Amino acid sequence: MKRKYQVIIAVFALLLLLPFTVQTVVDLQGEKRFRSLDIFKDVVYTPFKRQSTLAAASDTLSVRWMAAREAIAGGAATSDALEPVIGALSDLEAAALTVNAYAELDSSEEAYKLLKSADSLLSALEDEPGSFPVVDSVLKAVISEFSGFSLVKAFLDVKRYGVWTSRYIRAFEKKVEDENALVLAVRPKYQLAVWNLFDDPGEKVVLGARGSKEGEDPWLYYRQDVEFLVQPSPLDVRSAKLDNPIDAIIRFRDQLKAKDVELLVVIVPGKPSIYPEYLTGDGADDMLRRDGSPKFGHGKTILDSLTKLGINTVDLYTPLWDAKWFDERLGSLYLNDDTHWTPRGAELAANLVSEKVRRMIADSVVTLGKENMKYSVSDSVADRMGDIGEMSGLNKFNTFKVQQVTGHVVSPFKDDFRKSKILILGDSFSRIYQTDAPVNAGWIAHFAKNMNRPVASIVSDGGASTLVREKMARKAGVLKGKKLLIWEFVERDLRFGAEGWKDIEF
Repeated sequence: MKRKYQVIIAVFALLLLLPFTVQTVVDLQGEKRFRSLDIFKDVVYTPFKRQSTLAAASDTLSVRWMAAREAIAGGAATSDALEPVIGALSDLEAAALTVNAYAELDSSEEAYKLLKSADSLLSALEDEPGSFPVVDSVLKAVISEFSGFSLVKAFLDVKRYGVWTSRYIRAFEKKVEDENALVLAVRPKYQLAVWNLFDDPGEKVVLGARGSKEGEDPWLYYRQDVEFLVQPSPLDVRSAKLDNPIDAIIRFRDQLKAKDVELLVVIVPGKPSIYPEYLTGDGADDMLRRDGSPKFGHGKTILDSLTKLGINTVDLYTPLWDAKWFDERLGSLYLNDDTHWTPRGAELAANLVSEKVRRMIADSVVTLGKENMKYSVSDSVADRMGDIGEMSGLNKFNTFKVQQVTGHVVSPFKDDFRKSKILILGDSFSRIYQTDAPVNAGWIAHFAKNMNRPVASIVSDGGASTLVREKMARKAGVLKGKKLLIWEFVERDLRFGAEGWKDIEF
């Protein structure tokens, strides 16, 4: 081989090894674990250590459950007797759900479902003493599942969750990429150079064609919001590999019906669905059909399908579209550099949801009892640094402006799981202004104010398709006394929801 080719190959190999070499040096000099050896560790050590830990935790659970049974039979307080058992089950869950450094136990696994069932049943046992035989049976099944050191199960862990699986490699690659010292040092400067030269805000961000006002910087859009509109519908034959969201919603509705809880679905339009003109540069009139109606995408179509199937729904698409014509006087409905709505958009959504719930009450679809709360409202100003700007990595250079918003804080508001007959499941659209600044000014608080009732909520950023239902399933007795569950999620989750649209047992 010619010398010049040898030199080229050597330089190329050096460049490939440079990030790994730099990170290795940093790891050896620092206090963090040597991440470069994680792959080796997760092949030859972790699966067997996990089996040993599971066997020990299972034995502990068995001993404590036997002791609790004897204590309860002897007249001890159930809550006191169960406390050590709950702790032992929690330790077993912690060991079982974390398979290795980069993979979590899939929620579709029978072992996962068994653990969650035991968790819920055990937590509810104090209020439901008649369920003792069922709890006993499930706990014995859990102990049997995890007792004893099993080489077969250790090798199955490696096969299903090991270094040759896509879930492991993706997680490892992302972690190394996010934490690599060389990347962390070079990437910001590279991103700034690309922005200055090509107006490219990064792979997660789409730069809008213009802003909402003359002289305003172009809006930023989250790429997944845009891709949701241009890719095939989640119900299209070309999306056959995706979970069917309509099937999942219907199954969830039926699960709730069995517990005498009514479901109300609220799909939030992504920013490009309401403001496509600032993305494309076309006039808003160009986004209308011949009959004058807006050209909404897959989200609205799926919402309409759910309504036709008898699911209780709230249409935010048409009212938000109509409301934007008053932006010049009232301000935009969505933030410039953020995926989320402004306080105005959140309050409009709260009004629409409360109007729907009042109609459901009037039509005897749901019974919530008398209104029993009074709230007051006060103004509060907050600075918002957009999440899309953060995704671009350019905010550290003050590339995008902080947007100031005025929220309307609802007092006295708090999540009340004991007294509320309404439970809300949501994503970051339920979190914004609610638990971050200015606090208690999100759509949930304004919905409670409109209804004059207490409410309770469970929120999972980016996880309203599956993760938030898993969170709910882990909270024993959370549906006790509830009559209405409002499920809010952004339209892009119909395709891109974290963990898809799985069936969740609760």
